[in-house]
Order: sequence, then structure tokens, then C-alpha cells
Amino acid sequence: MNIVPQNISPEDLWIPPCPASGAGCHGWLYRAVHALVAGGWSDEDIDSWVNHWMSRTPQPAEVENTLRKVKVEINNPTEERHSIPKPPINEAAIKQFSRMEDTSIDDVIAGSPVPVEGLSSGDHLRMLYGRDEKTVIFTNERSQGQLVWGHETPDELLDNVTKRNAVGAWMLLNPVTGTFEHVERLGKNSRRSEETLTNYKYCLVEADNTPVEKWLTILKNLPLPVKTITLSGNQSAHSIIQVNAKTKKEWQRMASDIASVVVPLGACPGSLTAVRLTRLSQVMRRDTRKEQKLIYLNPSPKWERMPLLALQH
Repeated sequence: MNIVPQNISPEDLWIPPCPASGAGCHGWLYRAVHALVAGGWSDEDIDSWVNHWMSRTPQPAEVENTLRKVKVEINNPTEERHSIPKPPINEAAIKQFSRMEDTSIDDVIAGSPVPVEGLSSGDHLRMLYGRDEKTVIFTNERSQGQLVWGHETPDELLDNVTKRNAVGAWMLLNPVTGTFEHVERLGKNSRRSEETLTNYKYCLVEADNTPVEKWLTILKNLPLPVKTITLSGNQSAHSIIQVNAKTKKEWQRMASDIASVVVPLGACPGSLTAVRLTRLSQVMRRDTRKEQKLIYLNPSPKWERMPLLALQH
């Protein structure tokens, strides 16, 4: 597409206005470029739009370098071979949703089929994974993980690994063997790769650039089998979608179908990979002073609108 920058404001894309020079422009640039790349914009259109809406003139190669960094992060080439098609953003639909009333976090908690108050990280994991399944827990997202978790793992051990970490904790979305295997395409041993997956149960949907309460309104109007929703402890919510694919090929088809619905509405296409980290619930982040809080848990989600749809202000 060839956009007219002045016709599409940051607010139209749920991106805050660029702060004054010296007050956070570079951070704004990263967030804006991430949203536009996720929305399927061309490099040329992104450069044109940023130059119009940034409060200062970009430094030489600043937009180009940010584009390169964002694309590497979104495509995650070190652990995944296959990416999901990235449909373009649907600006008309986003504007339509923006006119709807926001959905509060308290309403989502009240509408959860299973009460979430008082649940531990271990309780959440036991709802996600079967007794014969394992996942890997991370306090360093660029590592191979700090703990292999299974139903026999004591909650005390899990808490000891995760609770003192300043930036929170993550888990692998889909179950894995928990053992290191040599992955020739990566040239290294890994326990967070396609080769170690044991089941294609879930997809992850997140929207880092959409206000959480607005994203919850979008979610409740979509016919997705949402298993859980966990706040990231920063500015987004991670939704685990249950697909129970029998094969990798079936998972890719289902993930593509989900992407065709959620990415045009602002979801990050980079999250739709089978080997994906997602925030572990009930962990406090010292860097943001917020909890990675579980706010929704459905043990038997279906391809229909979420039960919380009935909750209206």
C-alpha cells in the first residue's frame, strides 16, 4: 500500500503520540515500527509515516536499524523454521472496536469459568499440561531455560526459581521433552526447538501495542477457544488459545486461521509460533512492580465467543 501519513494518526493505530525530543522518542520509534511491521506495512510506508509523526527528524539510519531489529525479533529465525503469513492491519475494524466500551480486568476476572484468585503458578501449569507433559521455565528469555517443569515439580522449587527474578518469568507454550537434542539446522543442542516438541496444543496471541482493556474487548468478541489470559506485568495480555492440533501441519493451518483474524486487529504476528515463550502467571516483576497476573481460565474452551461476553458495563 502507499499510505498518506497525515491521514493515519498514531491514535488511529493505538500508538501514543511521539513525546518531545529527548523525552523518549527512540522508545516511541521502536513501538511504532513494531506495530507497523506487525500490521504488514512496507518499509517505504513505515519510513514515510515515522518521518511525518516523529517529533524530531530521525537520525541517519535510525529507522532502517529499528526496522532490522524489529523484523529479527518478530520472525524469531533462530528457533523457528516456518513463519505464519502476516495479513495487513484492518484499520476500519480497529476504528470500529475503538468505539466500543473498554472491558475492565475486573470484569474478565469475574467472568472466568474457573475462579483465578488464589491460584499459584503451579496451579496454572497443572491446568495447562497433562501429567505426562513437560514445559521449560525461563528467567532469561534468551537462554535454554532454568527449570524443566512437570506435575511432580514442587511448587516451592518453581517459586524459588521464578520469584526473585527482576524481569519476571516465562514458560514454553507447547509441551516439550525437556531434554537437549542436537538440532542440525541451528548448529547446537536445544530444548526449545521444534525438534523437542511433544504436542501442538496451543497458540499464543498477544497485542503489545493495543491498550489491554481495549484488547480484552476485541478478544471477547472473537470466537476463539481462549484457555487462559495472563497480564504480562507491563502493557499487554498473553492469551493462550487451545487448538489441540494432531500434527505440525494442522497446527500451522490453525495458527494461520487465527492470524487472519487477530493480526489485522493489532495482534503481534511474531507470537504465532509453536515454539514460543509466554509469561508465567502469578510472578511479580520487580522491574515494573506489576504482577504477571492470571485473569481468565477456562478448562474447556470452545470455538465460540468467550463467556465474559455477557458481562457489560
